[in-house]
Amino acid sequence: MSVDVSRMPSLDLSKATNLTHVVFRCGRSTQWVTTTVKTAKSKNLRHIAVNSFAINMASIEGAVHREWEDLDHLLDQLWTSHSIRPRVIYRRGTGEDDGDLAGSYPTVGERTG
Repeated sequence: MSVDVSRMPSLDLSKATNLTHVVFRCGRSTQWVTTTVKTAKSKNLRHIAVNSFAINMASIEGAVHREWEDLDHLLDQLWTSHSIRPRVIYRRGTGEDDGDLAGSYPTVGERTG
């Protein structure tokens, strides 16, 4: 399942019981990603990918910073408690690259070294 959350409110994934992989495409705000991921109840979920523009936590402030921080902690918690591995794909210009988690997700980034 792939969702562009920058244009819609959060989704309720609680009834998607066979969900194994989910990809979120977002802009600067990650609030909808965090809210949607919290609804996932599938015991089969193993991978969560976030496709976004590269964001350095040190360069953002206020509510947007808290949104990224909340998502970072949620992804870390899911990785630790349920072995759900996060993946970040950064959009740079026209291409996409797997990102260095440490810049946007400091807690999760520490795990990947």
